[in-house]
Amino acid sequence: MDPTPVAAVARERFASRLERFGVRLKWLPTLKIQFILMAVVTGVLAAACTAQLMLSKTESSIEQLILQTAVEDREKTAALLSGKLQILQSVLTDVVRHTGQSHWSDAASMAEHLAEDHALHVLFDVVFAVAPDGKMLARLEKGRPSTELPNVADREYFRRVMQTDQPVVSEPLFGKVSGAPLLVIAVPVLSADRRVIGAIGGTLLLDSTVLFADLHAAAATTGASELVMDRSGVILSHSDRSRRMGRAVDQPGLQASVDEWLSSGSPIDTRGQGSRDGGFLVSRAGIALSDWTLVRTTPESVAMAPVVAARRTAWSSAALVGVLAALLAAAMTGYISRPISQLKRRAEELLDDRDGPGEPWPVALGEIGDLSRAFQHVVELRSRQQIEVQALLSQLEAVLDHAEIGITLTRDGRFDLVSRHFCHIFRCEKHDAVGQPTRMIYASDDAYAALAARARPSFVEHGTFNGELKLMRRTGQEFWARMRGRAISPGDQSAGTIWTIEDITVEREHRDHLTYSANHDALTGLANRAAFERALEDATVASRSAPFSALFIDLDRFKQVNDSGGHAAGDALLRDVAHQISSNLRGSDLVARLGGDEFAVLLRGCPEARALELAETLRTAVLEYRLQWDGQSFGVGASVGLVVVSGNYASAADVLRAADSACYAAKRQGRNCVAVYPTPSDQLVAAFH
Repeated sequence: MDPTPVAAVARERFASRLERFGVRLKWLPTLKIQFILMAVVTGVLAAACTAQLMLSKTESSIEQLILQTAVEDREKTAALLSGKLQILQSVLTDVVRHTGQSHWSDAASMAEHLAEDHALHVLFDVVFAVAPDGKMLARLEKGRPSTELPNVADREYFRRVMQTDQPVVSEPLFGKVSGAPLLVIAVPVLSADRRVIGAIGGTLLLDSTVLFADLHAAAATTGASELVMDRSGVILSHSDRSRRMGRAVDQPGLQASVDEWLSSGSPIDTRGQGSRDGGFLVSRAGIALSDWTLVRTTPESVAMAPVVAARRTAWSSAALVGVLAALLAAAMTGYISRPISQLKRRAEELLDDRDGPGEPWPVALGEIGDLSRAFQHVVELRSRQQIEVQALLSQLEAVLDHAEIGITLTRDGRFDLVSRHFCHIFRCEKHDAVGQPTRMIYASDDAYAALAARARPSFVEHGTFNGELKLMRRTGQEFWARMRGRAISPGDQSAGTIWTIEDITVEREHRDHLTYSANHDALTGLANRAAFERALEDATVASRSAPFSALFIDLDRFKQVNDSGGHAAGDALLRDVAHQISSNLRGSDLVARLGGDEFAVLLRGCPEARALELAETLRTAVLEYRLQWDGQSFGVGASVGLVVVSGNYASAADVLRAADSACYAAKRQGRNCVAVYPTPSDQLVAAFH
């Protein structure tokens, strides 16, 4: 029997049976679905097992990490509080430095002196000056004088400040006037012989102090408690105000750690420490410049919440991995089964600008064939255009690279083309700049926005821009540049802008140096005579509506310093005297060295009474200064002439002559005094001998 018909019949029967079997199982999952289900199950199990294993092994490590992070945070916060405390002490110390002995003899003068410093009353609730017997000389509440002047001789901080030359921070106490809990920072005032002649202090209410402002905001959002306690365990600051002035040992989670700390002598260690106490994580750090410790307690349930969240995230991730696996399986199956995939890959090669022949174009009928032929035609046109464009770009780059100035073409906020010298200026390669945002050459967003604000009106009106501004190299170094820009098509920003850039840093520095040298004295750094006369002339012209005072200062016995110590000693003394004068004046006052040992001061908006006080302060400062030089001690005096100008002088030269005449009168009357020009009887008189 011929086997061929038999085999054919058998194949037909088998195919028929498979067809009937397929019809019965058409609702069962296909192979594609099985692969997707397998990918989902594998992905979910792998992600879940990995997450569970990692979490179980690292939970304890996370707890230690959280505690260590809390300790480091306490150290940083304690350092910030120490910085605030130092600022408060510095402000008081600065007020003490500018407090003269004359203020201690007049309560009104002291109150006026304390009221002048506005920053002092922003930082402190109450500012006061107290005499050595504990009686307050002046007391200001938020800058306003108070008639309530309690005696603080019984206060512990007062006894300490009377025995030291350093600032003192009090223990927490209740105010004698307000009755509220507060802290006091006091700074001793020393006489010339280093005796304590009083103290100036400020109080900080624990309920409103800027010292602990914003301290508890972060702790409140995390369910933690943060407090500051002193060496005896008394709470100075707490997120719950009712606990202030209470005992830290009563705080939940602190009993054991505070008891241990108190029994060990309450050490104030700025290095942070952490521990577990009764279901809480406790971190603390000492605050420098004080006897205070910053403490935070966090419930373990709150601190370990990230671990619980991580478990939920792990299971969510497992589900997500399953979904992604299903999508990937479906995509791969579709990619293999569709003939258009070959065309897709070929198109992607074009978009990526790959070199070489790449994958062959698909040969097919219908829409795929039409798309394939259309793509091939586009590629041919694109190749020809690229050759032409590349030739033009090569010619343009050759021209730009031979220009000894930075040139760039920008469009839509990006660099389209840069020259070789542009790259030299900004310390970069062409590929580092082309295509990048123009923001890269500016130090900040504000600088970038400032240029736009300057350039936009110029481009709108003229189509060009020319200006000097600071730019930044790729290395991060800033430099001065001159930028000139011209729009390719005025009014059409999309067409782009041509910019030229020059590095003018050296030119600017030279120009600034010449300007500074022309207006300042080389020895003392003060304004020189020319600069002073210009300022004096402007002030004289406006003096009818803006009166001012002027001082002429001539040093007494300066020639003896040069004769005994030499010109080097004389120069050193002039520099130091210049510092003594300028450091005792206001920021609005102008000090100048006119030449030799002559100085002048322009006191803007200063009436005669205040000018006399300042003149006497300068005379005293110069007199008290001593120069130690080669085993010798040199000192000079100061004869000061004062003139008040309120529209009664025609020019700066007239003002200088009047001040010089007053100074000469001071010298005739024995030197080292202040003379005013003129008296009602047109006679020069000396004051403040």
